[in-house]
Amino acid sequence: MLLFVFLDGVGLGVRDVRVNPFMAARTPFLESLLGAKLSLDLADIKKPDFVFKQLDACLGYPGLPQSATGQTTLLTGKNGAEIMQGHYGPWPGPTLKQALDAGTLFTELANSEVVFSNAYPPGFFKALETKRQKLNVPAYAAQAAGLKLLTHEDYLAGQGVSVDLTGDYLGKYDAIVLSPYEMGERLNRQAQRASLSFFDYWPSDSVGHRGSFAEAVALIEKLDSFLAGVAAELSELTLLITSDHGNLEDKTVKTHTLSAVPLIALGPGAQAFKDALSLLDVAPAIRQMLDL
Repeated sequence: MLLFVFLDGVGLGVRDVRVNPFMAARTPFLESLLGAKLSLDLADIKKPDFVFKQLDACLGYPGLPQSATGQTTLLTGKNGAEIMQGHYGPWPGPTLKQALDAGTLFTELANSEVVFSNAYPPGFFKALETKRQKLNVPAYAAQAAGLKLLTHEDYLAGQGVSVDLTGDYLGKYDAIVLSPYEMGERLNRQAQRASLSFFDYWPSDSVGHRGSFAEAVALIEKLDSFLAGVAAELSELTLLITSDHGNLEDKTVKTHTLSAVPLIALGPGAQAFKDALSLLDVAPAIRQMLDL
């Protein structure tokens, strides 16, 4: 069983508290795991049940990596930038949609074995109907594979998690509000019932683009607590955490960065990721781990 927690726009930054909010944030879970704060100074770690790697997110093309091409690469193992002849995003256009329609990790398992864990409010679906909202790569790939996009009603019934990590995002619909740690535990429990679960955490990229340094620190601290809850019980479950490109780690710019991105694998299948060097290696490692 694999739980893939995807962090949009999280790279490995410098150890400078004026630049990198990961240096200013309190991150007891990540620090206990890595032995230091999350930064580009960390060396690879390869243990039987824990792997940390720095992944190249540039995909062999110049320019700043973008969400749609990076996320397509993570979910297919095909080079999204090569498909587009350059970096492209944030939303998938017809060419990338065609690549996703051709098959992703989601389509390689029966629907009953795959869970797309995000729960969305009614406004999200209304905006989709009126074309005011587009689907990002993970959500598009989920729909293309026949997976259900969970609603706030599903959330109330015990399915899915809220992307703000507390439930306030769904709060005006009488949603259950939890602490980030409790939300992480909730995701862990749900992931124990599927071969592959995927959680799309996009606020990290949003705050990287538009948030203040203080907002970035607050988000990172909430995320750290959430991840601690997610990792609380991994006897049979493997947790994979990685990203598509840098952004949040450098608050001196509002754009994406050329930074390497972290890969953290915890649990019985962690060794499948020990040789990963770039985004291109993630999907093949998942296939190896799940015997696809």
